[in-house]
Amino acid sequence: MKKLYILIFAANLCSAQNAELLNTDWQITQIVGETNPVGQQPPPMPYQQVTRFGADSPQLSLSYFNNISANLTYSGENIFTVNDKFCTLADYMADNGEVNQFFERLCSFFTNSQSYYYNIVSNGNGKTLTIGNAIFEEIHFKSATLSTKDNELTTIIAYPNPVTDIIKIENLKPSSSLELIDSSGKLVKSVSNINSAKTEINIKNLTSGIYYLKINGQSVQKIIKK
Repeated sequence: MKKLYILIFAANLCSAQNAELLNTDWQITQIVGETNPVGQQPPPMPYQQVTRFGADSPQLSLSYFNNISANLTYSGENIFTVNDKFCTLADYMADNGEVNQFFERLCSFFTNSQSYYYNIVSNGNGKTLTIGNAIFEEIHFKSATLSTKDNELTTIIAYPNPVTDIIKIENLKPSSSLELIDSSGKLVKSVSNINSAKTEINIKNLTSGIYYLKINGQSVQKIIKK
């Protein structure tokens, strides 16, 4: 009977942790490893970075200028295995390479078919998440506090990314406006008064590169045109 209680407790703890993991927006606070035990904090960047763990594929979506996506298999208490990892690798040109180097560490942290241990701790100001790998590296997160406008924007989905021809955008509010800006700041596409929750943009004739999607004047996502 004692063993049964232990198993039930472990299963409940695992379920609770998964619920917290899936229902929280996370922001990276540092990467810690044997070569950098003090921790490397993310360099400044003017784009919203939020990490989410969802129920649908891809289950991991980590944004820090570039994006990491992966499917996860949960196995046991606070353990997941990474599958189908994909990293976008555009160059961030606004600094001396710090953002690119930081994202490279994030991308290399996650490896296909490897298991990762995570732990969530609640405190008076929110929650912290720690994900560790087999070589004693950790990524630390804090729960993100988003404004009402940010929360509305984070529900918007734009895919595929990278894209070749058509960007599909979902979860728009009524009368939304849409802008696509190139890396020089030039407006290349604009659509106003969108009354449907879904729309599409044809960018087949645009040159390959990085573009920034704005919804109602607010930056939503970096788009990579192949």
